Amino acid sequence: MARKKFTTSLDENIIQQLKMQAVKEGTDASKIIEKLVAEYLKKQA
Repeated sequence: MARKKFTTSLDENIIQQLKMQAVKEGTDASKIIEKLVAEYLKKQA
């Protein structure tokens, strides 16, 4: 699946925590967000 850039705004504290968690997991923030949104959408279906 092709990836496309998506811009949004989040609370700066959430962004900071998200980036720190991404480093701990050896991934990037966008992959964490993508995973969480996909799980959310799957539950809504």
